[in-house]
Amino acid sequence: MLGVFSGVILCSADEVRLNDGSLIRGKISKISDGTLVIEPDFAKGTFQILMNDVENFSTDEQIFLTTASGATFHGNVVPGFGNTIGISSLHGIASAGTSEVAELWRQGDLSPAERALKAKDRRWNFTIEAGMTGQSGTNDSVQALLGFTAINTGEFDVFKLSTTFSYGETNSEKAQDNLHFIADYSDKFYAPLQWYARTDDGYDKVAKQNFFSTSAVGLGWGLIDQKDWELNFRFGGGFRYEAYQDSAELDDVSTPTLDIEFNHSFTAGFGKIHNVINYSPSLNDYTGDYSITHESYFETAYYEDRVGIRIGMSNSYKNRVAAGNDHLESTFYVKIVFKLK
Repeated sequence: MLGVFSGVILCSADEVRLNDGSLIRGKISKISDGTLVIEPDFAKGTFQILMNDVENFSTDEQIFLTTASGATFHGNVVPGFGNTIGISSLHGIASAGTSEVAELWRQGDLSPAERALKAKDRRWNFTIEAGMTGQSGTNDSVQALLGFTAINTGEFDVFKLSTTFSYGETNSEKAQDNLHFIADYSDKFYAPLQWYARTDDGYDKVAKQNFFSTSAVGLGWGLIDQKDWELNFRFGGGFRYEAYQDSAELDDVSTPTLDIEFNHSFTAGFGKIHNVINYSPSLNDYTGDYSITHESYFETAYYEDRVGIRIGMSNSYKNRVAAGNDHLESTFYVKIVFKLK
């Protein structure tokens, strides 16, 4: 309940007092999603503190504050008694329980309503990747890799375009020479149910493929769908076409397929962890013609998440391969990722 304080307690800096009695001084940048973010005086960067651990807090500048009931205030925050705060404004001093605070933002920052409106706007993010890969399987080698990704994000859907090119030689022979162009679209309007469509096209000279194309469309289910943590299951049907060189001693492939995938990502202050595994059997010969692919990587974040280092590995198992090629191909890579926002 809102009431009136009998006095104002002035403070010389933003302060956050925790339930255990600890006091943190610095600049409170925001409160959102049950978390208080503060830039402490004693360290660079920010601290994130759960509001359940905060007894009260204060600011030395005027801020905007919204309570869980929807009331909005503009003024200085002063500490109250116990788990309460006061908001000092031109209209007097009102009090609220610390746990009632839903949002806090500063002059010049977007309000919760403005952020919600901006989230509905479509926006593009671009990344450029460059690095080295090491491969084991048909060829044991090290080669260069170059990639580009463009992601268009809406309120409920994501459209991703990416292309990667990898090339390397060992003893004057090609150890890797492939190009992938990938398009992936997913829509979560009826979350946790979602639908998706994707295609992966290109060539792989070491696999003796002049051209390949794998497309799929289906439904997904968001097992975990949080801002920084996702786990999705996809199930659908598709079509695969592969055109081989004569030396592959394989007939070209043209077959309908199943598409089964688990996709997981987790983002924290230290970076991002991503894992994906896909199983795609041919409906014409599901025991004799199938592929299993896997990729896992860890990506750091630097310079306001504009530059990162990605370290990962991928595996591809196909039980139908060209003459002289291994069924299992494993790749380890290190990339520098430049993010253009």
